[in-house]
Amino acid sequence: MMASRFAPYAWSVLLHAVLVALLGVSLHAPAPRPQPVAAQAEPEPIQARAVDEAQVQAEVQRLRDETRRQQQQDEARRRQLQDEAQRAREMRQREEQRAAEVKRRAEEDQKQRVRAEQERKAQEAAEQKRLAEIRQAQAEAEKKRVAEERRAAELAAQRKQEEEARKKAAAEQELKNKMAEAQRQMEAEAQRRAQERARQNSTLIQRYKADIQNKVERNWLRPATARPGMTCTVLVQQLPTGDVVGVRITRGSGDAVFDRSVENAVHKASPLPPPPVPEIWEREIEFIFEAR
Repeated sequence: MMASRFAPYAWSVLLHAVLVALLGVSLHAPAPRPQPVAAQAEPEPIQARAVDEAQVQAEVQRLRDETRRQQQQDEARRRQLQDEAQRAREMRQREEQRAAEVKRRAEEDQKQRVRAEQERKAQEAAEQKRLAEIRQAQAEAEKKRVAEERRAAELAAQRKQEEEARKKAAAEQELKNKMAEAQRQMEAEAQRRAQERARQNSTLIQRYKADIQNKVERNWLRPATARPGMTCTVLVQQLPTGDVVGVRITRGSGDAVFDRSVENAVHKASPLPPPPVPEIWEREIEFIFEAR
């Protein structure tokens, strides 16, 4: 490319160098010697110079033609190179465009593959989430079913326990009722017997107290202040043998002499008469002493 660009200048320099050389040869040629008149030798040098100039012109023309031809070739070569460069640029542009298109398509394909992969992963994640939700729902349903069955079993067991407890309570209540009825009957019978015995004992106690009072009256020294109908209540403490260990007037007659005479009579009456039956004996016995 650079050689073709500087080729016209090289030919021009070469042409000028040839012209300078030819002029130098002509200028340095030896001067013609003087010849005798008769010799007539002068026409030949003139012809030589004419020939040399013609040759120089021819050579110059040839060089010019050669330079022009070379220039034309160089120009043609330059145009050819420019065309080739243009074609190369166009081809390179087409290649670049093709490469850019291929790259764009590759990038687009890559983006599509990435989107497809993302969609696939998203679908897989959604499917896994759906399956997880289904499994969770199934687990919750199973858990709920187990809980309901357990609750039902617990309720059944509770109802059974309550029924058994009710039956047991009913049986116990029935037994209690029977026992209470039996106890009531026993208590009623015991009360009846106690009342009967109390009635009998009351009679015996009255007789027992009458016996004590009679013995006390037999040992009583009637004071001058005593009047018929005077009474005082006497509390006597005795031993099982009837020996008197204590006498106290719990309700006096209003006459201290009368009351002391009664106390003395009780002490003198010791030992007191035994009760008709042992069960009516009491350590402390209270009776009313009445003057007659």
